[in-house]
Amino acid sequence: MNSTEKYTKASDMQRRDASEVIEEFSDEIGKMQGKCIDIGCGPGNVTKELILPKLGCNATIVGADISEEMLNFARKNYGNEERMSFIHMDIESKDFSKEQTVYYDNALSFYCLHWCQNMRRTVENIYKLLRPGGRGLVMFLSYNNGFDAYMKLQRNPRYQPYMQDVGKYIPPYHSCPNPRATMKKTLEEVGFEVLHCSNREKTFVFESLEILQNHILAVNPFFNRIPDDLKDEYKEEVTKEITKNKILFESNNGESSSYSVLDRYGLLIAYFRKPNNAH
Repeated sequence: MNSTEKYTKASDMQRRDASEVIEEFSDEIGKMQGKCIDIGCGPGNVTKELILPKLGCNATIVGADISEEMLNFARKNYGNEERMSFIHMDIESKDFSKEQTVYYDNALSFYCLHWCQNMRRTVENIYKLLRPGGRGLVMFLSYNNGFDAYMKLQRNPRYQPYMQDVGKYIPPYHSCPNPRATMKKTLEEVGFEVLHCSNREKTFVFESLEILQNHILAVNPFFNRIPDDLKDEYKEEVTKEITKNKILFESNNGESSSYSVLDRYGLLIAYFRKPNNAH
C-alpha cells in the first residue's frame, strides 16, 4: 500500500465488498468462537467495525498484517479494544512461525490474498494456523483489468527501473481461466473440506475520475519508488491506462462535464473447514 492514511480514505470498494460477504456469511461468522485471526487486517477498521460485531460473544480476534505502518495505525486507533490485538505476519512466508501453529479456531481474510503469489503455500499456512475443526472465510480479487496497466507501464523505459518486480503485484489468478476450480482444488489438496467456493463478477462506480485516481494511488505499490520529478507524470499515466479499460459515464451540469467510472472485476470467496481428525 502506498499510504495507510490514503488507503483508509480511498477504500470504499473494499469496505463495501467485505461488508456484503460478512453479511452473507453472518450466521457462520456468528458461530465463530474462541481465538480468531483476520489475515491482512490493514488499518484494522474492517476488523473492528465489520467483523468483530458479527463474531460470537466469547470470540477474540487478532489482526495480522505484513505492513508495520498499517499495524501501527491499527494499534493506535483500536488498541484499547479488549477483544482485539494485532501482530505482524507474512501469511505467504516459507518460514512460517511455529508459535502460531494450531493456534486459532477461525481465520478470516478480506482483500489480502491476491497479493500472495504462492497460493498453495498461503493455504498451507492457513491450514497450519487452524486447530482441528477450525473454519476459514476468505475473499480476494481474482481479476481486475486495472492490473494490465501495471504490466504496460513496466515496459516504459522511464518507469521500468521502479517496476521490475511487477509480477509480484499481479493477482495469482489474474490470468487463470477458472479461478474457482483452481482455488477449490488447492484447498482440498491441502486438506480442507470446502463448504463454499465461488468466483463472482462485481461492479463498483467511482463517482469521479479524482476518486478513482485516489483509489489507484492508495493501492499502487510502485508510486513511492518513483522519483519526485516523475511522480506527477506517473500518476497521470497510470490513471489514464487504468481508465482505458473501464466504462466512463459523462454527466453535464450545464457548465462543465464530469465523468463517473464503472469498474468490473472478479472476487473469489471461499469458506472451508479443517477436519476434526486433522493433525
